[in-house]
Amino acid sequence: MTRVLEASGMSVAFAGIRALDNVSVSVAAAERVGLIGPNGAGKTTLFNCLLGILRPDAGRVLLNSVDVGGWPAHRRARAGMGRTFQRVELFADTTVREHLLIAERIRNGTGAFWKDLIGRGRPTPDEVAACDEVLELLGIAELAAKPVESLSLGQSRLVEVGRALMTGPQVLLLDEPSSGLDRDETRALATTLRSVQDTRGYAVLLVEHDVSLVADFTERTYVLDSGVLIAEGSTADVLADPAVRRAYLGSFEVT
Repeated sequence: MTRVLEASGMSVAFAGIRALDNVSVSVAAAERVGLIGPNGAGKTTLFNCLLGILRPDAGRVLLNSVDVGGWPAHRRARAGMGRTFQRVELFADTTVREHLLIAERIRNGTGAFWKDLIGRGRPTPDEVAACDEVLELLGIAELAAKPVESLSLGQSRLVEVGRALMTGPQVLLLDEPSSGLDRDETRALATTLRSVQDTRGYAVLLVEHDVSLVADFTERTYVLDSGVLIAEGSTADVLADPAVRRAYLGSFEVT
């Protein structure tokens, strides 16, 4: 199976404290992989290393077998690494369609960013069609003309996924997409994410505290604890591992 994203030997220390200790993970084409662990486990540090926000002390990151260790975040994004944020970060004073259009313009490097933000960049028919295709995939086409400030949290999460999809990712890194959502909203999000991924065929690496979402959505899972990888394998097997349950102090139950 072709590996789209591979990180090996990732190590990071802050003021002498190991945040990551020789951690290796990989994601194959069209695969859904989870990354879980208790607070302080090193999940965000690993994510930031993968994305190019943080440079590790040791280890390397491959995207489609190309070493991207020296690449900044924006270059990795244009090469096929998409992401969402734990905290919803949407462009203010834009409609949902305009929000996706900005992402499309940034990806293509067309137009001035400030002109897009204030609505002076007239979209082409192809750009509008690309935005509307993503909105249809996410089931939120009826929100296209709504201002992003009027959206519910669940809708905002989908718009953020849509923004990431506009970059044409080969691997999508999802950072706590269920944060702030109730159980029904989380299940609806998982259904939509799975449907869109089946259509587009990109790979997914999911960092998530909601173990039920991980169980429902992913095929394989890695578990970090205090910067060390303590388990990896099929999601069902990993979530049943006594060491994983001890790491969570018995605090989760898959439903």
